[in-house]
Amino acid sequence: MSIFKQTLLAAVLCGAFGVAAAAPDDTYYGNSSNRDNVRPGQSDAIPFGAGKAGLRFVNGGNWSASINLENGPVQHIRAKYNDRNKTPIPINGTDPSANVNGTRNPQYLTLHDVVPVLGNWFINPRLGQVWYENRAHNTEVYSVRQMANPAIPAAPKFGGLVIAKVPGMNGSDGNVFFGEWAPRAGNPPQNSTDLNMADGKRTVWYVGDNPTKNTRNLAAATYNVVGINKHTPGKNDFYTGEIKATFGTGDKGSMSGALKRAGDKDLSFNGVEITNSAGTFKSGAGNHEKIQGQFYGKGAAAMAGYAERGNGVGDDVAFGGKQSSATPK
Repeated sequence: MSIFKQTLLAAVLCGAFGVAAAAPDDTYYGNSSNRDNVRPGQSDAIPFGAGKAGLRFVNGGNWSASINLENGPVQHIRAKYNDRNKTPIPINGTDPSANVNGTRNPQYLTLHDVVPVLGNWFINPRLGQVWYENRAHNTEVYSVRQMANPAIPAAPKFGGLVIAKVPGMNGSDGNVFFGEWAPRAGNPPQNSTDLNMADGKRTVWYVGDNPTKNTRNLAAATYNVVGINKHTPGKNDFYTGEIKATFGTGDKGSMSGALKRAGDKDLSFNGVEITNSAGTFKSGAGNHEKIQGQFYGKGAAAMAGYAERGNGVGDDVAFGGKQSSATPK
């Protein structure tokens, strides 16, 4: 891209995304394994709407606006995969366990997709390559590989970004998302499934609209959970499993179960403790997975979090899932 077009793109995106500001250090709505890279929280008004589950990204010592995940990347990526009836068709078709070639029929987000008027009148560069998948338990997975690199602080540095959406969460429960991020690779090719997840700055994260802030006395619940670790678009490389939460009547509850992926060590939830007054959970003394997370929605309808497994950022796993059953106390 010429210097003129790069300058014009920066100016256009500056108008679209606003001016960068200091990032609030608030973990009420979610958290990440490295808050120097990614900060989950409520979205800003510009460009996709305020007050919903969002992410902001570091940009050369500054922070981008907090991006509304549902109205921003999720909605725009889904639209790229719509059929003639405006029904999105995932690249893995109707088989949640299918492995497919993620470089076939490549799809790209352009400036026109994000800011239609500006994209029509000025330039329309490819901002990133994108993918939509539907995986275990009807979990939608959206991936982005950033291509353009506008040099303005407010523009989000999506880099390599995987966004998984917990199914069945809407209305007053709000949405719940989890996933992973890595910085943009230099000189990215036009068509590749490499999201740069081998980078040392790889970060796992989770965020939701409506955290459950008191889980005391709730019925014990089982969750169908999906885990993400260095995803390659098109590959069924996810962890899956059932996780049980026993909330109880006291200050602390407990979790059990495991997430499994062929060829890898199970991610165990045995010994994870629930803090009922906050609706949060983390590894107790008997669990060495460094798990932390949050319940979301009415009656702890969903959960999300991540595990820092202690062998470097490449082993960290983001996870989330919907309640499948509840057992009366």
